[in-house]
Amino acid sequence: MSYKFKRKVLRFLIKLRIIFTHIKSFSTSQKIAMSFLAMIFLGAIILCLPISIRAGHFGNFIDALFTSTSATCVTGLSVKNTLTYYSVFGQFVILILIQCGGIGLMVLVATFVTLLKKRISMQKNIDMKDVLEQSCVNESRAFLLGILHYTFLFEISGAIILSVVFIPEFGFLSGIWKSIFISISAFCNAGFDILGSDSLAKYLSNPFVNVIVELLCILGGIGFVVWFDVRTKLKQVIAGRISLTKAMSNLTIHSKIAIIMTLFMIIVPAIIIFLLEFNNPATMKDLSINTKIGASLFESITLRTAGFYTIDNNLMTSATKFIAMICMFIGGCPGGTAGGIKVTTLALITIAMISRLKGNARTEFLGRYFPKMIVIRALLIIVCNVLILFIGIFLLLITEPFSFERICFEATSALATVGLTTGITPSLSTGGKIVIIFLMYIGRIGIVTSLMSLKPSKSKEEEENLKEGNILVG
Repeated sequence: MSYKFKRKVLRFLIKLRIIFTHIKSFSTSQKIAMSFLAMIFLGAIILCLPISIRAGHFGNFIDALFTSTSATCVTGLSVKNTLTYYSVFGQFVILILIQCGGIGLMVLVATFVTLLKKRISMQKNIDMKDVLEQSCVNESRAFLLGILHYTFLFEISGAIILSVVFIPEFGFLSGIWKSIFISISAFCNAGFDILGSDSLAKYLSNPFVNVIVELLCILGGIGFVVWFDVRTKLKQVIAGRISLTKAMSNLTIHSKIAIIMTLFMIIVPAIIIFLLEFNNPATMKDLSINTKIGASLFESITLRTAGFYTIDNNLMTSATKFIAMICMFIGGCPGGTAGGIKVTTLALITIAMISRLKGNARTEFLGRYFPKMIVIRALLIIVCNVLILFIGIFLLLITEPFSFERICFEATSALATVGLTTGITPSLSTGGKIVIIFLMYIGRIGIVTSLMSLKPSKSKEEEENLKEGNILVG
């Protein structure tokens, strides 16, 4: 080995060490943002390789970047058909990106660290508290391992059950692969599939496939925190220590609101979709009443960031599309695989509005009050997401020739990481693809995380020097 080569290697290692030292000084928000960026660009590079693409097709970096972003941000929008364009290796890469993006790269890395180390530093615990949205930093180890345990349990169970349908239809190996892919994609609320160009439309009348996909979407979207809270209470019920009614009342306020809002956001939109599409000849008119109910329920659940569909979104009425955009914007629960502003954010702002209209100084619900900072954060999330959405729609109106309705639907789907489309995704221009990539990325890491990763907070001295201001509002 030559002296010059050794010097180059040494310089490279020194630079690498400096980079890692600099990364350690990043805030949690910056680490989250950087981890997703790194995963997206690595995935894009791999998806550009000939091994990732089927014979007869040629790689394009923007398309690969779009697909990698969509998979990592568990969105599901795709400019290329996953089944016909990407090879099995390419599909495997997409699935890995979905899994890492759904759980979160930092969670996976931290879990790996916990398996190697008996103790986790306080700073690591604090980082994980922010990532996992926990209130206690001392439970990170058990929480991390629990996330992986239940994630793989749900995904494997879903794949096994789906294989009962897919193996007879596609053969043993292909059936197993499709079952695994759909199960992981559904649990991570990604919306990618390798069934063709019509998502799950061919299974419109198959309640077996519909129910399994719906359950996986709900389990992934309701949030890890709710899982463990419900599990703890159910263990107490099974052990005979408390009754089921007492267990439900003992759930944390977060779990109660998450469950109530999840049920509300499933049932109410399903009823509205059923009524609006009941006599629509392009979607549900010729279906049986049971199939109509099943299709409405499936759409209602998948609208909240899952991205699968059994009826063509472009054929739905304008009123249904409007309801769909509202559902997509709201999304699922925090701490899970779903996107959107989150149902708990909407619930908190609604509770705050009702409290203020009643003349209450504090935001109260179910015997608890919520600090002003949480309410302000919820309001910040909604306002910032609306602003980002408007900017995205405006830019797409400049770059794309499609109708206002279809562009609004596409932008909302991207920002809320849903993945539903009216069919315009493959026809997007390069500029349009870049706008959608940006919306998907911001939607996945969260607008507050995005803003916090850009600029460090003010020092205490700067805050103390600020003078009080007054402004008239309303």
